[in-house]
Amino acid sequence: ALPIFLWILPLKISVAQNITSRILYRRNQLLKREKGHYQHVKPAMIDKIVIWCIIMLAFERSGEYYMVKNTFAVIGVGRFGLALIEELVNLEADVLVIDKNYDKIEKVAKMVTNAICLDSTDVDALREIGIANYDTVVVATGINVDNSILTTLILKDLGIQNVYVKVQSEYHAKVVEKLGVNPDYLIWPEQAMGKRLAKILVSGNFLEYLELDQQYSFVSTISTKKIIGRNLLELEIRSKFGVNIVAIRREDKIIIPSSTTLFEANDQIILVGHNDNIQKFTTWLKK
Repeated sequence: ALPIFLWILPLKISVAQNITSRILYRRNQLLKREKGHYQHVKPAMIDKIVIWCIIMLAFERSGEYYMVKNTFAVIGVGRFGLALIEELVNLEADVLVIDKNYDKIEKVAKMVTNAICLDSTDVDALREIGIANYDTVVVATGINVDNSILTTLILKDLGIQNVYVKVQSEYHAKVVEKLGVNPDYLIWPEQAMGKRLAKILVSGNFLEYLELDQQYSFVSTISTKKIIGRNLLELEIRSKFGVNIVAIRREDKIIIPSSTTLFEANDQIILVGHNDNIQKFTTWLKK
């Protein structure tokens, strides 16, 4: 049995580690203190060995590789964190939620794979629940910048590559970047919403606006008399304005337009292109 075990180990070690941490986590989750907070009990080494052996035998008997989908951990259940959690759940993602507020954990416990009440600045607690085994961790804590920074430092020290951080200020952003967080992984929810709203207000014709980068955007606008009853072949929108109409939302349906699809009143036109070209097209559209 020993040679077989050693052969399986290098192939399955990462998956086994992930599942082991979850089993141990669920065990700890059942143990509560008098005030209702979860108690973290460090399992004996023999428990870990037994669980690992069970997993290894299961792999050997099945004769198949165990495929694990991407896993996410969200730290902080504020308005942003809750919205993120709900969307991840809707997308059937495997989600671990962490918050030190027991009431917030109770609110999401039935919704997600795992929910645990602990202080995210407690490195031993994070290590115990196997936080390093998750593919992506989002630090979505509220206005406590020091807490966010310390949590981020711990996560990077634990070797987690994909760490997203909700930042509150330029100072906050600079600090977490120094800790090794990819600048593209910084989340500015208020700033992004402000920019989006400004674009919608100034254009006077955008229903939705999503900035892809500093030069290109994805927008939704409403059809006008300029295009109602006409089609893309006749209008030559791409050649004249350099934008692509990728879809039409008509009532509750999404239509991928062909060159002969006629635009109707109240159609929501979804288009993508360079910001300057989008501005030219929407200006022409509402004249």
